[in-house]
Amino acid sequence: MTRRLPAILAILALAAMGVLGLRSLTQKTTVATGPMQHRIDLVANVEAITTDAGWNMDGGRTHGAARFTLDDLRTLTVPDGTNVADYGLMPACGDLLTQKACVLLADMLGESVVWFALVPADTVAPTTELVMPGFTDMQENGDEAVFPNGWVMKLATPTKRTCADTDTSSLRDFITRFNGDAARSVVDLTTDRIVRVECVK
Repeated sequence: MTRRLPAILAILALAAMGVLGLRSLTQKTTVATGPMQHRIDLVANVEAITTDAGWNMDGGRTHGAARFTLDDLRTLTVPDGTNVADYGLMPACGDLLTQKACVLLADMLGESVVWFALVPADTVAPTTELVMPGFTDMQENGDEAVFPNGWVMKLATPTKRTCADTDTSSLRDFITRFNGDAARSVVDLTTDRIVRVECVK
């Protein structure tokens, strides 16, 4: 029995390590179940869109290439197979022909578009502001807003809070009470940052 004891202890130790490893794997899998995040580096009015024949955005990717001419006179080429947004609360822009009807939101790698969304321009201030739904979380020490669909956008410092008859103690307090359809996030198209949040009642 004494000779077998080290072997028995070794087997028990290996079994314990296996249980801990399985628990760790399960925990990691649980954490990663939210929507994939896309950091929006570029927000810009679209002056014109030209595409290859048959271009579309079906199935979450582009089919064919497109060229977006922006209000700062840059032209971005979006190649075939580029990832397209899952819009969620934010509607997709349906008018790809009218000048400044759409705003481009893009996750960039250098000068290359790796993911993008085309959303409708604001009807009141289409060249200066973009109105988005309320965001639900913050990260990077409060420097970034996280929307329910995984979109991530930079926050201005400070971000103004507006709600006529409700006082909030902080931006965190505001987004806890008002988010999604219960709030608006106003993006400055010059700084590409959320500068103001407003409650919707």
